[in-house]
Amino acid sequence: MTTTYRLFSIVLMLLILTGNVFAGEGERHNGGEVIQIKQGNVGRFHELQIGVMNIIRADYVDEAGTKKQGLIAVLSLFVEGNPPQEKNFKVHAGQKIIMDKYSVYVEEIRGTVKGLVTLRINIKGAVWH
Repeated sequence: MTTTYRLFSIVLMLLILTGNVFAGEGERHNGGEVIQIKQGNVGRFHELQIGVMNIIRADYVDEAGTKKQGLIAVLSLFVEGNPPQEKNFKVHAGQKIIMDKYSVYVEEIRGTVKGLVTLRINIKGAVWH
């Protein structure tokens, strides 16, 4: 078991024990499922767990290459499996990240202290009704 996996497991267990895990279904839309996760919490979508580690105001470069200033969220994505996968991402609203079979689009980032992130999640090859 890697140190990163062990650390993520400990953080996840602490969040579960303190009741800070969102495990319900999000709002399903054509094009994916929308979930909101508060800063310091973990959201779950099938085998994918997403932790919102931090929300800060910072400079970033958008997909068009334009320098901007706005809210950035630090997300920790963990996919169950053998072997499990974990990766941290710094994201801004309008950005899409892909990990394993999951596509995560950042719809909105709100607030900095106990803010929240709205995500639209798709599974590769899934058809939403």
